[in-house]
Amino acid sequence: MNTQATAVESDERADALWSQRCATLRNAWVQVRYHRRRQRFFDLIDKGTKGITLILGASLFGKHLATLNWVATGISALGLMALVFGYGDRKQTHKELAEQAGKLAADIEQLPAFELSPKQTAAWTAEYVRLCAKAPPPLKTLSLICEREQSTADGYPEHVPQAPWLRRVLADFKS
Repeated sequence: MNTQATAVESDERADALWSQRCATLRNAWVQVRYHRRRQRFFDLIDKGTKGITLILGASLFGKHLATLNWVATGISALGLMALVFGYGDRKQTHKELAEQAGKLAADIEQLPAFELSPKQTAAWTAEYVRLCAKAPPPLKTLSLICEREQSTADGYPEHVPQAPWLRRVLADFKS
């Protein structure tokens, strides 16, 4: 009877470790999705701002230079926005965070199930917490969208409700 109780405890511990591993892996993949979306958003905004600035700047060289003061103001405003918001820096930050989350997911997947240990799962959890500590504050709706995408990819789309349409549209701008 004693060996049977020990076997049950061992199975429960193995199940707990596996659950912790799966939760950390899922969270890592959600972070990859989130930071890749933010990276693409800031890349689009950065390129859009530069493109519009270039187009407006080129129009200043036309023969109507004296009558287009509003164009110069627009160029200055776009350039100022790019400097103040630092789109390129934000894009790079999210790129690095996505790469770190992807590395964590790869490290988790790399370890065979029979080698799973409390020390290893604790190390993965600690790495995930460090990753979250480095990240800027998340946008709530975008996080929910990424969690739903991951749940759907894992085969459980009903676990995370879909955000309303307008919130999904504004997810990159508003929490």
